[in-house]
Amino acid sequence: MDPAGGERYEVVVRHDVRVPTATPGVTLSADLFLPRAAGPAPVVVCLLPYRKDALGGLGVRAVMHEFAAGGVAGVLADPLGLGSSDGIARPPFDPAEADDGEDLVRWAAGQPWSTGAVGMWGFSYGALLALRTAERRPPGLGAVVSVLGLLDPERDFVHPGGAPGCFTALAMWGLTTLHNQVLPPVGDFHAADEQRRWRRRAEAAEPYLADLYRHPAGDPRWRERVVDAAAVTAPVLCVAGWRDMFRDGSLRTFERLGGPRKLLVGPWSHTIPDDAPQHAADTCALALRWWRRWLAGEENGVDTEPPVTLHLPGADAGWYDFDAWPPPAVSPEAVPVATGAGVSATPDATVGVLSGVWGIPAGGAERDLDQHDDDTRAATVTGEAVRAPLRLLGRPVVTLDLTWSAARRVVVKLTDVDPAGRSVLITGGILADVPADRSAVRITLDPACHELPAGHALRVAVSESAFPRLWPVAGGGTLRVGRVGLTIPVAPAGAGKPATVPAPARPGGASPWLSHRPRWEIVREPAQDRVTVVVGDETSALLPRGDVRVDAANRVSAGTDREASAATRVEGVADTTVVLPTGERVRTVVRLRLTREAGSATARVSVDGAELLRRRWDF
Repeated sequence: MDPAGGERYEVVVRHDVRVPTATPGVTLSADLFLPRAAGPAPVVVCLLPYRKDALGGLGVRAVMHEFAAGGVAGVLADPLGLGSSDGIARPPFDPAEADDGEDLVRWAAGQPWSTGAVGMWGFSYGALLALRTAERRPPGLGAVVSVLGLLDPERDFVHPGGAPGCFTALAMWGLTTLHNQVLPPVGDFHAADEQRRWRRRAEAAEPYLADLYRHPAGDPRWRERVVDAAAVTAPVLCVAGWRDMFRDGSLRTFERLGGPRKLLVGPWSHTIPDDAPQHAADTCALALRWWRRWLAGEENGVDTEPPVTLHLPGADAGWYDFDAWPPPAVSPEAVPVATGAGVSATPDATVGVLSGVWGIPAGGAERDLDQHDDDTRAATVTGEAVRAPLRLLGRPVVTLDLTWSAARRVVVKLTDVDPAGRSVLITGGILADVPADRSAVRITLDPACHELPAGHALRVAVSESAFPRLWPVAGGGTLRVGRVGLTIPVAPAGAGKPATVPAPARPGGASPWLSHRPRWEIVREPAQDRVTVVVGDETSALLPRGDVRVDAANRVSAGTDREASAATRVEGVADTTVVLPTGERVRTVVRLRLTREAGSATARVSVDGAELLRRRWDF
């Protein structure tokens, strides 16, 4: 029996099965995960925008394998223009990406090993692709599972809150996606078709970064790339993380869906919850129950159970069921914070470096750092210490009087201050453009779940900066804040009904991961009052085809000074060596240099030192 209550099957994997598209002669590459001897089975499609044959596919492959072991066939595919699929990639988040989803659903529904009932599963960008496909309501698509996904690529990711984004999308994601574009075929390096596809896109395709620079914050094109969750009528299981950079997008997805829905929110950062370092959950088992109900017609009760399950912190920490989101028992409470004659702060572009967990998906950046040094560089107000524990559950709202301030944008952080003065980030919000009426500026913060212990206090920190998440604002005047209002959603003691969420129980076996060492550094140079943030990792793994080893090192750095001078810059390098079964070593090195206005990138690919490709892009 599997954790979802069904039989376990041996899994047969078929690599690089060609899936036809609506364009004659153009096919997508799919890997199939089939339950042996199960007969025709429901099918789950995953459209993976990070290459199924490389490191980005390992975690997803494990999920698809688990679905097949539970009796649900899997189709894991590269989108058009990526990996082993034909064509040239579309711009990032292009609505036409759903064409691939529709082609895959149509094809999967008609295969002899399929019952014709198809679902879609996706993580992060892949979740957006699943929802975008479901928005079109293609025949045969019967259910969706969205894991830590987003709806609005601009405001949720590229330009957070509508403010010009820097580190996460441009630097980290831009580096990764360009590296995936120029990385040679991994599974079958010497195959003529694979080499032809790779050569064409490596020499002709445009990096995602070029599109991101062409469409800055506020460009109307971004509105065309938003997914309309209200148009999705297929049943959707939404999985979100309280510490994930897309938590607001994931919760908005659930709030806006037009069909049957279920929500699970755990204390996770941006990782598949089954692999989370703490409080891991067997979301594969939960998804299998979802597939069996909506794709196989099994009356397993998943649609009659409470629709919302949340992990809550505190002395009684654990999983709890609720009848709705936001939970009906949660009520807004005004929290007194010091107002008096107001507070002020000199503009400081380095504020934000201690808030790594807020919007930077890096291995070490989910740790809780003391925000004290950032707080001293912002305008802050701190409330009275609470006498009893206070559980915050939902979206806090901050109201500011900025009548005497020339601030062009506002970044607000809410922190938990302990009796020793340590300040821990709870959540934050960004207002990209301060309105003309500055007397009562309202900022809704990202949703949070946090218990404030007795003796602790809430602090509101206001600035114009969230570096390196946002590009700094140069040349600002003194930030003056008058009255400050804080309203938080409070969950009473005893809210929710205790629930059980299974822990992962996957069969043992050799892990493809050989090693992983994350890197996160913050260096402040006092003489120039300059700060540099470095994020990266070193990873080694074995890929699923042909005993291929990959050793990858990534490093992204961003530096600025207090005045956000012309010295503000971002640099990155991705250096990957693939060791083929022949012993050949294929090395791919991509470098970035970015400013707010422009950037450049270079790529070099070699085999045993002999150069195959050298390119440069300016955008």
